[in-house]
Amino acid sequence: MGALGGSSGGAAALTSVPAAAAVPPERTSARSRAAASAAVANTSPKAASTGDTSSAGEETDSPEALNSWETVFARGLRLSKLAADASETEAGSWSFDREGSMAAVPRRMLQAELLLRQGAAEATPVKKRTEKRAEEALRLYNHGKWLAERNLAKAAEWRYREASRIAKESKRSVLAAHSLSRLGYFLMHWRRFDEAREVLLASEKLNTKANPLGPFLYGLLERQTSGADVQRLLAAEQRILQSGKQPSEELEVQRVALVGDINYWRSAEVSAWSCFDTGNAAHILICLCSHAALALQQILVD
Repeated sequence: MGALGGSSGGAAALTSVPAAAAVPPERTSARSRAAASAAVANTSPKAASTGDTSSAGEETDSPEALNSWETVFARGLRLSKLAADASETEAGSWSFDREGSMAAVPRRMLQAELLLRQGAAEATPVKKRTEKRAEEALRLYNHGKWLAERNLAKAAEWRYREASRIAKESKRSVLAAHSLSRLGYFLMHWRRFDEAREVLLASEKLNTKANPLGPFLYGLLERQTSGADVQRLLAAEQRILQSGKQPSEELEVQRVALVGDINYWRSAEVSAWSCFDTGNAAHILICLCSHAALALQQILVD
């Protein structure tokens, strides 16, 4: 959409979008190791009521095997998947996340994060540690998604930011960028537009080629707030046009509709005949009136 079309349709597009604290360093403290050991014990076959599906053979694990980083990480991964796949009624008991988001989170999710953090921090060799840290980041991303979809903003935001931080340290720029893009998506839903703009710009800096969501959402925000600033409007629309296919069907439908809208107004600005290239009567009327106003203005100037 150019100067002729103004920002028509921008508000509708924006409102259709669905409704960080510091983290412990890689070195785990004695308190964290003790808590992780307790979490391992709580996820043994005897704790089947929590939803853990440990095999019967694990009952004979030696204390050394139970404390190995592989076992700790594997049990954290199992708990994480159970937590992310659970419905709200299946989430179990909740705990206060004192070491992270300072918000209420399902207890099983917190146990999983503790085990994943310790297992990844103690993994050897270094290459394996990097892989496990990246996997930890992915699980945090999924935890953030589960919480954000239930509008638990504080707990979700911390996990999205932490997922991005760990992914960046692990040289996983796509995951780092996508974590922030998804956070921006939900910040828009929570109507925290200034924070969303900041987060989306940060996501673009992390990765542009494999990050279609960040530029698209930023373009939506800019298109909505550009007002009479034609250059800002055109820049916002260019982001939308270049953003590419979106990661969800709902967003892709929205992108395709916006691209069609932008192309319509750009064509209509060049020729009045193009005003009729739409089934939207309101757009046709606005377009023709705009051309008439421009023609009258030109006559008066001459």
